[in-house]
Amino acid sequence: MQVPKAQPDETLFSRIVRYISLSGLQKERCLNTLVGNRRAVIHPYLTADLDLISRFTNESANYLCREQTLRPLFSHFLPKYREIINDCSIGTNELVRACQLSTFREHEPLTLKYCPVCAEEDIYNVGVAYWHCSHQIPGVDACSEHGVWLIHQELHEREHFRSYLFPPTCDVKVQCSDLAWSFAQYAERKFRSIQDNAYLQFKPSGYKNHLSDKGFTTFTGRIKRIELMAALYSISEKILLPDNPLRITSAQDLKYMSSLIDGTYQVHPFKHLLLEFLLTQTQLSENPDEHVSTSRSKDDDVKELETRCCDLLLNGYSMAQVGRDIGKSRCYVKAVALRHHIPVNLKPYKITDSLKDKVSRLAYKGVHRSTIALQLGISSGSVEAIISSIEGLVEWRKKCKADSKRRRYQCQILRYFESHPKGIRKNAKEECEAAFFWLYLHNPEWLEQHLPVPQKTQHVDRVDWEKRDNELSKKVCSIIES
Repeated sequence: MQVPKAQPDETLFSRIVRYISLSGLQKERCLNTLVGNRRAVIHPYLTADLDLISRFTNESANYLCREQTLRPLFSHFLPKYREIINDCSIGTNELVRACQLSTFREHEPLTLKYCPVCAEEDIYNVGVAYWHCSHQIPGVDACSEHGVWLIHQELHEREHFRSYLFPPTCDVKVQCSDLAWSFAQYAERKFRSIQDNAYLQFKPSGYKNHLSDKGFTTFTGRIKRIELMAALYSISEKILLPDNPLRITSAQDLKYMSSLIDGTYQVHPFKHLLLEFLLTQTQLSENPDEHVSTSRSKDDDVKELETRCCDLLLNGYSMAQVGRDIGKSRCYVKAVALRHHIPVNLKPYKITDSLKDKVSRLAYKGVHRSTIALQLGISSGSVEAIISSIEGLVEWRKKCKADSKRRRYQCQILRYFESHPKGIRKNAKEECEAAFFWLYLHNPEWLEQHLPVPQKTQHVDRVDWEKRDNELSKKVCSIIES
């Protein structure tokens, strides 16, 4: 007996349920006929043993895999296991392991989902309600066609299917949210696209470019994880039923998307669908102060922001007002003003031109910023801001610091050998470890000139035991003979 022909969007699981219902065979005998094992398990959307089941249909095993299961969805988002998932000869246990269902941190219990409106229409059109493939997509809780919440029917242990296991007619039809309906439609379109393009390549690294286009990255390319998680949490609250385990538990659950964005680990396909749906929904703000156009380079963005800050300061705006307008802190505005010699009205007024000159002179002498701040009665942050605003002063202080460290370490090495005239290089390395290795990395020529001449290795003759054995054996023989 052949398995009944497939209805539009019907799963292979649903066809097997209709097969056992029409044949009148016992479940064990039916399984033994189809897959050769009366204790086999038929998964609702990851049906295995397709090579065996295809003998009772008019379609090939590859067609059944592509059109009547969710294998294409899992193989697309789990490229590491694509070959195993697309293998039509493997059993249920191997297939479930390859799809990583038991290893995902978030996973929903195995249920059959159906739309009550679709069930009524199926009975009217074909005479029987059946299980739709698009309804079984993990994380989809709404019907993409009618916009109502799907109803979950639990499956008990190994009793995945039985005779007359069809979607029941139900009067309860609850309209879902517009966002849940949009997500269901997006997931259905994505699934059909994967079905039609079997060789479509999936690269998680492409997410960062899309996130940058949508304003979820900083100037340096780092992802704004807090804003991203807040947006994902808001969406998951609206597209999933309250008891769905795939819902994000908290907007602060930053680990939820880390492995997905990094692409280091295999994650649940629902996460990919959720993130891609977010990227299709998010629109760039039209306010140029909130999102800078990505077509310009980062250097141009920084220069433009600094120019705008200077213009506002020259127009008489306060530092606090300028900071609010450009979205920066008051310290940033203060540093820009000092760098461009723009006078600002500070209360109390302490940082005068004469004070900046004093800071500059002390800084050129290499005095520590904390000492300068204590001597002049200002904060060390103000001293650091003045030093940063003077061109070339930071580099000069770095050079002075390096020269001071070099002289100190050189003096340490010289004093060690003055007090230890017979010392060798190994002793200096052990006693003056920090000085030795810093000079070895930054001033090796000086170190080589002032270290003692390496001592030559003393040669110690090794005992020729074979020769000695021959000599002793002769003596022993002469003793025995005498």
